[in-house]
Amino acid sequence: MSVAAEPVLPEINRTHGLRYHLRGRCAGGMQGGAWLLADPEGRPAILKLQEDKPGSRRPWTLLEAVNRMNAAGYPTPRWIAAGVTEAGIRYHVQEFVEGEPSSPLTADKVALLIEVIELHAGLDPDPGNDWNVYVGSVLGGERREDSRALLRGFGPPGNDVLAAFDRVLAECGPVRLPAGDLVHGDLNSCNVLLRDGRVSGVIDIDAFGSGTRVIDYAWLLREAYAMDAEPEAVRRVRRAGEAVAGPGVLAYCVAATSFDIVRFHVRHAPERLPGLLDRLQLMAADLSRPL
Repeated sequence: MSVAAEPVLPEINRTHGLRYHLRGRCAGGMQGGAWLLADPEGRPAILKLQEDKPGSRRPWTLLEAVNRMNAAGYPTPRWIAAGVTEAGIRYHVQEFVEGEPSSPLTADKVALLIEVIELHAGLDPDPGNDWNVYVGSVLGGERREDSRALLRGFGPPGNDVLAAFDRVLAECGPVRLPAGDLVHGDLNSCNVLLRDGRVSGVIDIDAFGSGTRVIDYAWLLREAYAMDAEPEAVRRVRRAGEAVAGPGVLAYCVAATSFDIVRFHVRHAPERLPGLLDRLQLMAADLSRPL
């Protein structure tokens, strides 16, 4: 749900002793909103807004963790301020970084994104937010919005996707997800900015947590299939993901993100669902065959 910045920015400025003014809204922002700010000297910053939810992590603890990652060399913008307004709007202000999204995925861009994901190895900023548990709950149908039931509701196309992933997971057998890595939680080409052929920033990191970086490879592989990326880009993502802990772990994580993205499209882009289901079924079939 979109949140307007005009009513909350004065409170944010007062709370943190800042002097920002609005310059406009950023593109995107399906799950909240991002706004471009500037201080009196014209230096830009980004304001992210979202309705606060009971039980969610406190923004100021996220600020501390993000800034530890930034200080350790991870290319995510430093957070300047974070909190919750009196009206229950959670926010953070982060540094502005120049760059363009790494979309569409190409083999060369994928190589840069792989370098980013490999920085996740051993960088575990919040062990309490366990993405491995989330992946297991999606596949097990334990979440309130059961993704398997949702897929079955689409009739033959949804059942075909379920059957294709069930086959590949049965072929892989039981898997144990590694732990101890940073998981971005929404690693896609829109959230990795490039400038002059290099990564300039990793953004929209609010959902970060702990687990295996294979989850981020799975998110990226799903995007590559959904957007019909060039074959070499797809192969590079899959090869790098399988190199971490084997084909079974990647397939397990890919199945979870595939079920998850269907629920997202039901809410935000239902017109794209028929094509998406076809691409997910193709991805599952490809995962049953070795590279």
